[in-house]
Amino acid sequence: MTLPIGVDVSKYQGDINFDVLNNKVEFIGIRATVSWGYVDPKFQRNWSLAKLPRMAYHVIYPGEDARRQTDHFLSIVKPGEHDRLVLDMELDHGYNKTRITDTLEQCLVELWDETGRYPVIYSRASWVNQFLDVSRLPKLDWWLAGYRKPLPSPLYTPEKDPPPRLPNGVSRWLIHQTGERGNGSEVGVVSYYVDTNRWNGTR
Repeated sequence: MTLPIGVDVSKYQGDINFDVLNNKVEFIGIRATVSWGYVDPKFQRNWSLAKLPRMAYHVIYPGEDARRQTDHFLSIVKPGEHDRLVLDMELDHGYNKTRITDTLEQCLVELWDETGRYPVIYSRASWVNQFLDVSRLPKLDWWLAGYRKPLPSPLYTPEKDPPPRLPNGVSRWLIHQTGERGNGSEVGVVSYYVDTNRWNGTR
């Protein structure tokens, strides 16, 4: 597979050895915030030590105020010119498609107003089809999960070849999250497994 490889990390990957990671992968997604109050305790360390193209992601709570969430996200992350922001859309918390789409739409407007660009949207096709009305959204960059059937632990599961399954109404993808059971030690993370990703383009 020749597409650039990346990983995504949070506190669950422990104190990452960035001397290894910076030389093993070509981009990274780093969890920053959740809802309107939580900050990943490893974010500042991970963000400062990642010496490669990086994305900071925020986990949306669909029932919470959009402005409050985006203000919290931007109070923690100060993206540079080449950094990307990401909204993680995978929680429904019992809300319907209209409410979840409303919250995402409001977050998109807030981030556009503050940064001049839309964030990447992380999700998977089945979730988007059930919980988002894509027809109401602007043209966005999509980071979509799609894996092989996992091998039994403690085996590592090979990446699923791109492309990912696309949600209804989406015609292109930016990143494919190809697995959640990659070899963590190979890229310098403490956790046994690590998520793997492929960028739809060149280095």
